[in-house]
Amino acid sequence: MNQTSQREPYCPTNEEEWRDTWEMLCGHCAHHLNCPIVDAMIEHTAGGSWPEGGWTSDPGGGVTCLSYAPHQQQPQLTRQQLRRLSRMNPATLPPVCGGCAATKGTEASQCLHTRRDFEVSVRDRRQFLCHERPGYCGGWVRAVLARAGKRVQE
Repeated sequence: MNQTSQREPYCPTNEEEWRDTWEMLCGHCAHHLNCPIVDAMIEHTAGGSWPEGGWTSDPGGGVTCLSYAPHQQQPQLTRQQLRRLSRMNPATLPPVCGGCAATKGTEASQCLHTRRDFEVSVRDRRQFLCHERPGYCGGWVRAVLARAGKRVQE
């Protein structure tokens, strides 16, 4: 499935799929305890229509929620940390991994859920964790520096 593919409503077929999908999507959403979409999806199981903004297929993540809002749990970079990153030799910055959310065309960059997390993390300068390496995500570091007007030359 490519990024331009049509998203289709996703409705789990059993209790285990509901629980796993809820934990994977809603458990990380800012609305997870007060979400009208979840209530509407539950009503769907009793014959109601599928809610707009509900769970759908996703080109990068398999399944996503169109109403997902990132729940910022990571610490925000201080000005001193940003300054320290901007003064680092570009060769010593964390590497950009092959599947980075900041790299166009990767699975992570096509996943709506991950893209929203990445964009908010860059905007708010909140750490975005790399899925391949511990520590800072190399793509996130470069995006935060670019947003702050710091030039990274490699």
